[in-house]
Amino acid sequence: MVRSSAVSKRTLIVVQYFRFTRLLCSNQSGATNSCLQTMYYNINLTPPAMTHWTTTAMTHRIALLICGVLYTTCAFGETRTATPVSDITVQPGFKVELLRSAQDGESSWISMSFDNKGNIILGLDDVGVGHLDISTEGDEIPFKRINNSFKHCRGVLYAHDSIYVSATNSQGFYRLQDTTGDGTFDKEELLLPLEYKSRFGHGMNQITLGPDNQIYLICGNDVVMPAEIAKTSTYRNAQKDWLLPNPHDAGHDDRVGYILRMDPEGKSFHVIAGGLRNQVDLAFNADKEMFTFDADMEWDVGQPWYRPTRINHIVPGGEYGWRWGTGKWPTYYPDSLPSTLDLGLGSPTGLVSGHTLDWPKRFQQGMYAADWQNGRILLVDLIPVGASYGGEYELFLEGAPLNICDMEVGADGNLYFITGGRGSQSGLYRVTVDPSTEPTSIGPKIHRTSVFIGKHERNRRQLYDSYQERVGSTSDLEAWPVLGRDDRWLRFSAMKAVERQPFEYWQDKVLDDDNPLRCGTGLIALCRVGVPEHQPHVFYALQRFDLTKLPLKQQLIMLRAYQLCFIRLGKPSDKQTEFAIAAISPLFPSKHESINHMAGELLVYLKMPGIVESSIPLLNEVSTQYQQLRIARMLMHVQEGWTDNSKAAFLNWLLRSRAMIGGHQLRERLTNIRADFYEIITDDDKSAHAELIEKIDQPIESGDLTTNRPFVQQWKMGDLIKDISVFSSNRPDEDGVRALTAGSCLKCHKIGTLGGQIGPDLTNIAKRFNATQILESIIEPSKVVDPKYSYSVYVLTDGTSVSGRPVGISSKTLKLEVNPLTQETIEVNRDDIDETFSGKTSPMPSGLLDTLTKEEIKDLIAYLIRASKNN
Repeated sequence: MVRSSAVSKRTLIVVQYFRFTRLLCSNQSGATNSCLQTMYYNINLTPPAMTHWTTTAMTHRIALLICGVLYTTCAFGETRTATPVSDITVQPGFKVELLRSAQDGESSWISMSFDNKGNIILGLDDVGVGHLDISTEGDEIPFKRINNSFKHCRGVLYAHDSIYVSATNSQGFYRLQDTTGDGTFDKEELLLPLEYKSRFGHGMNQITLGPDNQIYLICGNDVVMPAEIAKTSTYRNAQKDWLLPNPHDAGHDDRVGYILRMDPEGKSFHVIAGGLRNQVDLAFNADKEMFTFDADMEWDVGQPWYRPTRINHIVPGGEYGWRWGTGKWPTYYPDSLPSTLDLGLGSPTGLVSGHTLDWPKRFQQGMYAADWQNGRILLVDLIPVGASYGGEYELFLEGAPLNICDMEVGADGNLYFITGGRGSQSGLYRVTVDPSTEPTSIGPKIHRTSVFIGKHERNRRQLYDSYQERVGSTSDLEAWPVLGRDDRWLRFSAMKAVERQPFEYWQDKVLDDDNPLRCGTGLIALCRVGVPEHQPHVFYALQRFDLTKLPLKQQLIMLRAYQLCFIRLGKPSDKQTEFAIAAISPLFPSKHESINHMAGELLVYLKMPGIVESSIPLLNEVSTQYQQLRIARMLMHVQEGWTDNSKAAFLNWLLRSRAMIGGHQLRERLTNIRADFYEIITDDDKSAHAELIEKIDQPIESGDLTTNRPFVQQWKMGDLIKDISVFSSNRPDEDGVRALTAGSCLKCHKIGTLGGQIGPDLTNIAKRFNATQILESIIEPSKVVDPKYSYSVYVLTDGTSVSGRPVGISSKTLKLEVNPLTQETIEVNRDDIDETFSGKTSPMPSGLLDTLTKEEIKDLIAYLIRASKNN
């Protein structure tokens, strides 16, 4: 049921007039200004610059003005409504209710938390913190702002008689307290300033109360890790650890997403785990194990460094391997942990554990994961596997549009969620068991023995996890034998426990250990915490093992130990280089992509003669695009040893690579490889292969943004809004595709299997936005711009300016994309930038519909809506 006001709108205006008059007359000077600011926010107006208005006459005029605006809004404006429940499907046995739709002046809602009275605290998209009193009897749920200063509140939490706020664009983590007991949160305290320099929403995210009553803050990969990290932090000493850094990569810095734990007073801070991208929320299951839902980078699709959205089991000291650009660690790096479950493309938001729900047992066992992009909630069943978990998932709830931002379990044991984000329409929904039907009791079958063994293994892992917060106890080396265990999660936690102890306690153990699994894992630990003086000792220990006689898992561990030995402890001597090539080269090439990657990089790094000739056949024989891109990128570090045949073979590969399919950055990555190779070959080589190079350099897609069609009309929203109801009616697919082509949509946007990758993927657009919003985004593209695709304006010290989107960031330079169609880039020195501000216009031009008829526009919008719902 949608609750609506039963109060007369005209009566409301009269009441508001007297309230405003009395309020304004009772305040003086700055106090009056503050009240006015609040009123302007509540009616969705930008407050003007305030002066000291104190006269009664002026006060009455202001009150009349504001009430006039309110009257106009109420009398002539339309009540805003979130997606109706008729457009939402949920598993049998459940029902969905729309409790409240955000109205004008209430912003878009992006985070939520229940307070001690069972009411809802809201983090607002633009400015402030809101409150919904769902305990109010009657038809209307009142909304009020309880804060008007925090910007873009991606996380709110009510705990310890306080409201904790993650205010991304206010660059900090805050605490609000009610010191007078009157229900107003009058005390505002900055607990931790956090440096966030981005506009992509990868900042401070959701906040969770842990089972230990500590506060957990989720930080995305654009938040600099604070300096005042406690010495007992379990995530420490993290580095990029790249053997062959890609010079074209963005962000050659140490920023990664991480989990921050703090006490309620904000006095001590601990980084629990890191190496994540943009995990928005976390939840604890019934066993007090922590999980998060991490984001993908859809521009990396089709490339070996693409990481799907994923459920991650978070353990103390956990390293999950996300790094910038092409430097993301593969899952087979033994000094990282794998995902629990990959979920493909999406935009992760809320995460809730089912054990807190008052629902049938089958629906209490897993995690509920919200996907903003695809308008859905997934039910993830966590299956115990050794010291961790595996997972399976099924669709629990889906709607269009249903851009879910956050979820929480209410005091009644039901699931509540909010929609919103990027200025879109928000709604508050509740999911309950439908008393008229019974939810299925059939669930995933978990073998009792595996559950028992998993519990024992997880208990052991938790013991070693606890050792990470203790230093200097030789008894903690009881974890040493576990370095040789097959269970990756046990082995990782034991390695972290060993790392935490002074290496004087255990360096001799690792250097003398004859067990390849235990020794290799111990050598990785020593490389991470050791000193350069350890380098020859680590290298000698590695030389004791014949890699060709080891199973795949142990080969990968040894190869990573070789890499870290050179990355962290120092470059090899000439003699070491000779020995290392002799040890590693028999593994390359291999039938295993992981060996080709790790052994190949080592042999390139060691400058093995003949590495090009050994690698080139892999570009023709390997079965995956992933492998080809990794080998090609690797060979760009080889400047010598190219023969005429290998040069010709690589040029032919560059020509074939034009047919590769992938995300937005695939073309850029291939362009970089091509440019690097042109630096390797000589002018004579270019002349000899001029015809082939001309084919390689041909634009894959060219042409103007607009097609050569006659002008029809300069369409405006008012011309089409009255026909919005027919946009979702049945219209032929072929007419929709024809309209998309005529409107130039497919030159930049992917829709299903059609189109390009320059702009946002529109495959599921109707699961995020309704028909009106879709139409508006085409006619007025600059009204709301996705931050990932918006351009910034950089004013330089010489007085000139440049507009572009950062695609490469380093400590000294910015690489800016200035043309999305051609992917043309320029490089700007950061020292030359005098001022930066967000551009107000979208890279997408206006007027793209002006060559279409009204019927064609109907075809286009109808196709987008239908394609989303059928996907």
